[in-house]
Amino acid sequence: MLRTKIHIAISAIGVILGISAFICFCIVYANIEAGIWALMSGLNAALSLMLHCHYLKQSLHVNFSRKALQYIRDFAIVGFVSGGGLTIFYIFLECYYGLEILPINTSIVIRLVWSFMMMKWGLLLYYTTRKYLRTYNDHQFFSENPYIEET
Repeated sequence: MLRTKIHIAISAIGVILGISAFICFCIVYANIEAGIWALMSGLNAALSLMLHCHYLKQSLHVNFSRKALQYIRDFAIVGFVSGGGLTIFYIFLECYYGLEILPINTSIVIRLVWSFMMMKWGLLLYYTTRKYLRTYNDHQFFSENPYIEET
């Protein structure tokens, strides 16, 4: 229970940071790529937050089917793979060109950080959905309904 509450707090921080970084980088500094990666990071954190909250309220099985969790897991895999690819790409660009952090609107380092965060939240969302998919009992679908009377 405490572990789930800690995961909820961390996910909430991830959502707040992702959305605020999106607003900051897209509107204030005009670094659209960093803003998009921050938004995708916040979206993965929001999905993780939603799953943890439903699990804590014991309504995960009511609101999400096994197939819905598999779709969320697939979205997490896409976020992880694309974030990993972008992180490697930005590391290469930073090593090759050796640019500074300032000016922020053309900074590769900020894009690198938020692509890494997107990769991290994709991985965490994948592990969250994998953990919660294990709580589904496949045998209960094939058992007899206890509310049906035998005649």
